[in-house]
Amino acid sequence: MKKLFETYYPLLPIIALCGFYLYQASGFVLHDFANYYFGGYFLSEGHFTSDLYFPDIFNEKISALGYTSVFTSFAPNTPFLALFFYPFHILDPYTAKIIFNLISSVLFIYSLRRIFQHYSIQPIYLVLVPFLFFIPIKNNLLFGQLYFLLFFLLAEGWLAYKKKQLFRMSLFWGIAILLKIFPALLILFLLFRKKFKAALYLIGVCAGLTLLSVAISGFEIWFFFLKDVFPKASNGEIATAFVDNYQSFYMFTKRLLLFDPVENPNPLWNSPLFFKIVWITFKLSLLYIGFYCSQNRNKLFAFSFWIMASILFSPYGSTYTFILLLFPFIFLARERGTSSTKIVLLLLLFAICNAPLSLFLTKAFPFSYIRLAFVVLFFVLFLFPERKTIYRKGILLLPIIIIPIGFVGSYSQPTENSKALLPKDSPILIYEYTVSDNELRYFYRDENGTHTTVIPLPETEIAKADIQNNQIFYNGKQQTLGKDHKQKAIVLNNKTILYLSDYGRGIGFYTLRKTTVH
Repeated sequence: MKKLFETYYPLLPIIALCGFYLYQASGFVLHDFANYYFGGYFLSEGHFTSDLYFPDIFNEKISALGYTSVFTSFAPNTPFLALFFYPFHILDPYTAKIIFNLISSVLFIYSLRRIFQHYSIQPIYLVLVPFLFFIPIKNNLLFGQLYFLLFFLLAEGWLAYKKKQLFRMSLFWGIAILLKIFPALLILFLLFRKKFKAALYLIGVCAGLTLLSVAISGFEIWFFFLKDVFPKASNGEIATAFVDNYQSFYMFTKRLLLFDPVENPNPLWNSPLFFKIVWITFKLSLLYIGFYCSQNRNKLFAFSFWIMASILFSPYGSTYTFILLLFPFIFLARERGTSSTKIVLLLLLFAICNAPLSLFLTKAFPFSYIRLAFVVLFFVLFLFPERKTIYRKGILLLPIIIIPIGFVGSYSQPTENSKALLPKDSPILIYEYTVSDNELRYFYRDENGTHTTVIPLPETEIAKADIQNNQIFYNGKQQTLGKDHKQKAIVLNNKTILYLSDYGRGIGFYTLRKTTVH
């Protein structure tokens, strides 16, 4: 009994925390779990098509099933995710969420214990996990998120990699990639370490899982995902155009360098070209650092780098994502002894995971991005032991040379040929509008169902415009060029075109935009 207690007592705090929030989640709203469950449900019903990536259609179908308080979006998830959650369709969504949370928690704790045992890490660090990662653990369970499962897949794949079990590694990491895409950076990790056979295994498993999904879900939805959904998700376009909650480097740079008359009227420097230069340079710098970090003899250090890089690469972020920072935490815990740098890193980790966003978002830009600053500082200090290798390879020359060149002459005057009609705090999903009797009436959807708002208009002459191949035509002329999805275009007084558009927003998250007839 004593030996059993000594073996498992470090797990008691995290078991207790997970148990408490498993119970709390049972009475919580479906939240993010609705994305996964209803994707699998509609696949089981044979109604899984690209239309479901448009949130109005997705929510309307869910509402028709009797779940009127659900407001969700299947984007930016892959079609494979619906296949993965297919078995849960036999349960109602609330029971399915409880079962999924329970399975995820067991797998999460199982892998956490295994990886701590593998590295013979002192038990005190396992006791610290529920304190350092309190909010990520809480939100994963309350929201029914995937990141407990993702940690399990990455950790078990890592242990299999260490044991040279290539198919097992590829299966775990391949499922992780098909669920969330960003773990695909692990292919670079393998290539940079010259593990070409392992990389081929992983690529092959990913291809096989994709073909399985295509065989069941159909080619059309995968084509739509790759052509329309993934590009928008890669630009951080999940809901609205500027989302400080994401606390990502991408959103920070966007807020800094891109003008928007409604959502970002006062950028420091308006330049779409310079924005692209900064973002591409940032990604290339991370890849360059990753190449040399991958040569490090300490495999866990290199693996932890790529996990952190995937978080920095992502244009959107969330508290539950930070559960993946367990990997650099495990590396730090494995290092014997203490140091001031290690203590600072643990304090930063606590702040990243647990500091309330409300403390930052109420501040003026750029102080609203303090959590991002914590993440970047953690990343830099984590790499500090490798500074000589990184500096010697001239990594700093890339941004030092490219960014000033891109900055010179890159300023663009703000243009407003096409702009949002409604103010910043307008609904995120408008699905219909009418203009009649000197008023504009628009209809929108949120977690409380459907609503309508009326805006008075002066006396207005109305004409219809056509939409062909997602472009607006009027008087025989093409009026728009953007790749955004458009619906219902009308012309007011032969001067202004009014239409629904998801420009700069998540796919199908329409708002009212207007442009001048030309």
